[in-house]
Amino acid sequence: MSKNLTKQDVVSNLKEKFSKIALAIATNHQGFSVSEITDLRRRLVKSKAEYKIAKNTLIKLALKDTNIQELEKSLEGPTALLLGFGDPNECAKTFVEFVKEVEKGEIKGGVLDGKFLTKEELTIFANLPPKEVLLGQIAGLLVANTTAIAGTFESLIRDIALLAEEVAKKNSGEKAA
Repeated sequence: MSKNLTKQDVVSNLKEKFSKIALAIATNHQGFSVSEITDLRRRLVKSKAEYKIAKNTLIKLALKDTNIQELEKSLEGPTALLLGFGDPNECAKTFVEFVKEVEKGEIKGGVLDGKFLTKEELTIFANLPPKEVLLGQIAGLLVANTTAIAGTFESLIRDIALLAEEVAKKNSGEKAA
């Protein structure tokens, strides 16, 4: 945050951002150099996310009357917020990859769709494939299952037709004799 901003400006700025986010993650930014934070912020722009550093008391004030109040559970020690405005998975993945790369920082906790997620849950979430890939996998499973069902019905109909043919031959053979 700029030094020129008053505490009220910081709180109102955060409150405005909180109203637009898809994902909020509280992180420990201790140990990051200025150049590392700048690099992280550049990477997060591609994911439609921001990395904001603010005092916990100001963050708590901004969290009041929002749908992400649960984030307050993670506000201990030095805190920076990862605010995702785009695909939440992509935002989380970008941060987790960055932390592994620089071997500094950590996730404290976060909120996705109003539900509090622990560090472990967010790490698992970040490692999931992108939404499009998951939807493709589900569609593939649905197509495979419908193909299997169609094959089952086709073989059932074929078996009934063969059975009917055999019964007809048998009945026509009995009438002839």
